[in-house]
Amino acid sequence: MYTLQKGMYKAVHASDQMPLSDTKLRNLFGKPYSGEPELSDRDGLSVRISKNGTVTWQYRFRFQKKPARLTLGRYPDLKVKDARDLIPEIRGILGKGLDPRHAWRPNKKDHSVVTVADCVEAFLSKRAPNLKEKTQTLYKSALNRHYKPRFPGRHIEEITHDEWLDWLDGIGEKSPKLSASVLKNGKAFLRWCKGRKMIGHIPLFDINTDDVGVPPDTGDRVLTLREAQAIWKAVERSRAAPTTITAIKLCMLFACRESEIVNATRDHFDMSEMVWTVPKELSKTNVPIRRPITARHEELIRFLWALYGEEGPLLPSDRKEQANISVSSVNKHIERIRKKLNESREVIDHWRCHDFRRTLSTRLSELGIMPHVTEKMLGHILTGVMAVYNKHDWLEEQRKAYELWSDKIIPK
Repeated sequence: MYTLQKGMYKAVHASDQMPLSDTKLRNLFGKPYSGEPELSDRDGLSVRISKNGTVTWQYRFRFQKKPARLTLGRYPDLKVKDARDLIPEIRGILGKGLDPRHAWRPNKKDHSVVTVADCVEAFLSKRAPNLKEKTQTLYKSALNRHYKPRFPGRHIEEITHDEWLDWLDGIGEKSPKLSASVLKNGKAFLRWCKGRKMIGHIPLFDINTDDVGVPPDTGDRVLTLREAQAIWKAVERSRAAPTTITAIKLCMLFACRESEIVNATRDHFDMSEMVWTVPKELSKTNVPIRRPITARHEELIRFLWALYGEEGPLLPSDRKEQANISVSSVNKHIERIRKKLNESREVIDHWRCHDFRRTLSTRLSELGIMPHVTEKMLGHILTGVMAVYNKHDWLEEQRKAYELWSDKIIPK
């Protein structure tokens, strides 16, 4: 192990580290802490100390040639001597070829019981309020329905792999997609609890979606340019409120999410800089999205301004004052357009507005537009090093790509 001291790396040997004592931990417990997050004892035993002075025992080991860590309990519930006394038992489990994270069961007299319901309540009270309102609602519904009533009174770390699997299989018998969704939600909120040191590694983390159900459809529909042109013509011929028809056209041209355009207000569109900024509150990624406004976009936006003025919602509702039209009203009209197309000679396989996002990415890539440009057009977050260091929006490159896209999907 090495530490950086006065610009040089200095080796720190195990022999240089003093074993832990109850006196030392008592002085650290429950107090603000800014030192090393992990302090070693001996024989693989150590403690992790949070910034607010929560002290958690852990045992480091290797299983199947991979490093692993087992949470033993918290100080002062588990004193130094008691924690050390657990090591021979855990090593005995390893000697039998078993994974202690699953095979070892803590003694309840030494450990406070943390139930599934405790984890749900902690997540909903501390983490959920920082999420978007829609995401909060989804988590509250899913966790209160599926997780909170399960395994009442049981320490969550005592629930076995088979018990988790049996429960998820029961859901999967009725709905494989629901079972996969429940597992995904469970992993998300319980990993947060693990990060808060409420719980250690539990068998649920080792269950994969393929083990219990099938993931939700991600969609693979890519329209041909001929199909896109036929849909544009059908939208123009259709009868609906100007806001609904224009919303569909803007979704097709921007390849944006429907929620981004129907919730837009007119101040999001800077016509001097010719840039549309989706604020982070309306962005799925919780990061602002900047897209260029081309001549085709401008024509539609100014058409709306001429009808409804330059303040308030871009796509105002006829029913509610100072409110936007809804995504459902847009989708209902798309359903009518699909039906009309299928009744005519122009039969097109099932499509939805969201398919234009995939179509733009695919067709523009075929025409030589670089992936980082189409990713920005779609409002995606770049991955890898670019996500950390490159904050450029490539607006000029996006503009050229949007002009090319418009020329391809709008019939001459």
